[in-house]
Amino acid sequence: MREFSLNLSLSKKPIFFQIYSYFKNEILNGQLQYNDFLPSIRSCAQSFKVSKNTVEVAYQLLVSEEYIHNIPKRGYKVVYQGKTKLHHDIAISDTSLTQAIRYDFRYGNIELNTFPFHQWNKVRNACIAHNQRNYMVEGKAQGEYGLRKELSRLLYESRGVLSNPEQIVVGSTPQQLVSLLCQILEIDKHIIGVENPGYDGARNTFLNYGFQVQPIPLTKDGVSIDELENSHANVMYVSPSQQFMNKMNMSQNKRQELVTWVHSHTYIIEDDYEWEFKYQNDYLPSIQSLYPEKTIYIGRFSKTLVPIFNLSYLVLPYDVLSLFYSKVTEYDQPVSRLDQLTFSQYLSDGYWYKQLQKMRETYEEKRKIFFEAISQYMRHVVKAEGKDMGLHTFLTVKTDKTEAELIGLGVQKGVKVYRTSRYWFHTKEKYPTVLLGYGALSPSEIHNGIKLLAEAWFG
Repeated sequence: MREFSLNLSLSKKPIFFQIYSYFKNEILNGQLQYNDFLPSIRSCAQSFKVSKNTVEVAYQLLVSEEYIHNIPKRGYKVVYQGKTKLHHDIAISDTSLTQAIRYDFRYGNIELNTFPFHQWNKVRNACIAHNQRNYMVEGKAQGEYGLRKELSRLLYESRGVLSNPEQIVVGSTPQQLVSLLCQILEIDKHIIGVENPGYDGARNTFLNYGFQVQPIPLTKDGVSIDELENSHANVMYVSPSQQFMNKMNMSQNKRQELVTWVHSHTYIIEDDYEWEFKYQNDYLPSIQSLYPEKTIYIGRFSKTLVPIFNLSYLVLPYDVLSLFYSKVTEYDQPVSRLDQLTFSQYLSDGYWYKQLQKMRETYEEKRKIFFEAISQYMRHVVKAEGKDMGLHTFLTVKTDKTEAELIGLGVQKGVKVYRTSRYWFHTKEKYPTVLLGYGALSPSEIHNGIKLLAEAWFG
């Protein structure tokens, strides 16, 4: 392994972010290539004269962006391959593209520098001091009781979810928890309905475990109940607070129709995606609050905790909880006990609520700038979904160009947007749709990026 060096005193950016940026550039520039290993966390910390925790945060960011992967007992390996093929002979190395990109509308990115590290570290250090003899001891398989108690309270107050701490299972990502459900539910007894288009991480996990999956089309207010009835599915996976691609908030009537449907079927799996980033005041409670006995509830804190760690959770009906105890007898808790204890206290002390309020204010302003730019430069040639929620949107472009051509033309102007065909079970779109996330961009970057896209697509 060659030597790595970085002068951490030359930037005002957080140290973890400097290390993350350093290795990202090494990968994109080809200095670190596919299958190469990064230095161990210990040796990297020693080289940069920082704590191992700082390096771990930087590495986890690289993992979350799919540049590296953690190989147990071996280390962090580069998995970024750096090549992409676009239609109509637009074939360019991802490495050269990324170097030329000025405005990256990557979905899932947020402003890392705004995370309140002072408060987080204060709580974390207090947890270490209080639990210094046992915080690294293996904790509860379902997650720490204190955290599950805080989650139960939070979910009731914010979403109307009815639960006891014993019904909650802590995990890392929603996809990991869907994988856990696949180990609990019986393949020969359950046919899974999924929104089409919808979250491909859940759909593909069910398929990979061998479940029969039925795509259910969407109406203007949610899944088509008629299509669901005709599909023979007896489990329905929905995202009612913010349907992933159409960005709709499922109506109260449609929620009631789903509850009526599940009376004669098995379960609703409610993925309450990004409920915390809905900016309007028209509150609708969770489906779980309407029928807790037959609703499996999934949530996450990915956007508010992304610089630190992934944290998601399940709320299981009691009959599914019994299956969890009987079928997954050796469930390995993927979230460290220290992180769980820290976040439990972080919630209890009110820090998370304050952080969320600041994030909502910041992202609401960005959302406003985003749609003002769309209106100014693309008003009559695109349809935008998601004007009052979330940190991303989908642009359906009224053009005869393909999805790949739109992406390639954007790249040539230094703007990166992302494909959406992956979210369809069977693509039936008349016009191409691209995905834009604006969480990590400044207002001026959002405005300039949209202006350049308009020039690239429409001349």
